[in-house]
Amino acid sequence: MSGSYLRIDLDQFGLKAMLIAQNAKNELPGEVFHLLFADIPDATEGQDLFDAGMDIVVQHIDLSGCSTAVLFVSSLNVFFRTLELPFSSEKKIRQVLPFELEPFLPNDDQICISDFYRIGVEDKYNLILTASLPEFQVKTYVLKLNDLKIKPVIITPAGYAAAISFLRERKELSTFVFLYVTKCEYTLVIVVDRKPCMVRGFSTAQYGPGQLATALKQSILGFRQRTSFDLLFDVFIWVAADNPKTEEISHAVDAFLKYQSRLNSGKHDSEFIQENVSSISLLSAIRPETRMKYLFNFCRGEYGASSFFKTYFNQIAVGFVLGIILFSLFFFSIQTDILKLDKQIAGLDKKALKIYRETFPAKTKVLDPFLEMKANVRQALKKAGADYKNHDLSKTADVRVGDVILELSKGIADSIDVDVSRFIFNEGRLILSGSTDNFNNVDNMKTRIEGSKMFEKVSISSAAMDKKGNRVNFKFIIEM
Repeated sequence: MSGSYLRIDLDQFGLKAMLIAQNAKNELPGEVFHLLFADIPDATEGQDLFDAGMDIVVQHIDLSGCSTAVLFVSSLNVFFRTLELPFSSEKKIRQVLPFELEPFLPNDDQICISDFYRIGVEDKYNLILTASLPEFQVKTYVLKLNDLKIKPVIITPAGYAAAISFLRERKELSTFVFLYVTKCEYTLVIVVDRKPCMVRGFSTAQYGPGQLATALKQSILGFRQRTSFDLLFDVFIWVAADNPKTEEISHAVDAFLKYQSRLNSGKHDSEFIQENVSSISLLSAIRPETRMKYLFNFCRGEYGASSFFKTYFNQIAVGFVLGIILFSLFFFSIQTDILKLDKQIAGLDKKALKIYRETFPAKTKVLDPFLEMKANVRQALKKAGADYKNHDLSKTADVRVGDVILELSKGIADSIDVDVSRFIFNEGRLILSGSTDNFNNVDNMKTRIEGSKMFEKVSISSAAMDKKGNRVNFKFIIEM
């Protein structure tokens, strides 16, 4: 994919914007523009901070060649819930989801856009993990970016998206806790059997590193009690590079690991791992064309990404026009070939008519020269009692008539009374007619003539008594 897209990271304090150029081989990230909402000058009363912030972003980043965007929102603005439903059809789940979530959302009159996926951990529970974001926030993002001629393709929680990206990179991992830490929030994601099963967000203003360990304990304990899974978790931490409390957070995680080790029933030994993954740029793996499993996306309904047809309308239209042109050229080529063949057929018909009239000058009315010529030849062959279909003339091209007569004389015994009345030799075929005094002589002559190497086949075309009744008329057809 080529072109560029805009990446925006939102939190309670401000936003970070970066234009990322793409080519066929790699990405070229631009300079990050960091804006604190507190620094926005002359913000009008009631104006949305994102709206005002983007007005400043366009003054620092040239977005003229950008058409799509990926937004990472704070997990503190997203409501995560785990539900259990009696059916697994995604169509049914999407129909009942707003009603099922209504009692769990903080404001009854607040419309939310929700996304979900089925957990189904070990097929023991039909659990569904959901994420909901207030619709007015999605509408604000979409309308402002549309004013800039940019289409948001993905709107997703930042901490949760980082966990999904980390899960895809680390294919050897199965069950663990992923902790995403920024200056304003902690995002805790519990992963079981490579499926995110629980998500919780904590504000750093209310939870210090000490309270973080308690929150980890409560989250793990609540998950174990709800699912009855006696699981121990490794912990992986993503910490922003500019976070000054990295060491304190590590101590908090150590405290949690010590607490978790006391939950071990002794049935198995586990190695508890704390791994800092702050050097991995996890969010950069999520691009407009990305289709990651389990990734939440609030671009839904009227705020959804454009359909394939709308997105690529110009390319489809060009392809359709080119298709029509190619079909027209193909059809024109076929018509040209047909006209050329018609001319060749007309020329052959003229030649056939000329040959027919030269062969049968008495025929004045000719409808189809070829068929009539074929019928006349067939009639002539039938009249002559000949069948030339399988006859090979090359075998008899050099046979002389004198040799044929000599061979016949050898084949007819002197004691046989025979009179020859017709001798016709043409193109390897001999028609021999005559008379003898009895039928036995006819069979005798046939047998003796067949014994000659010169003659391939001897057939008695006819043998009958003459009108006086004292002679037998015969007719032989002899193939050379």
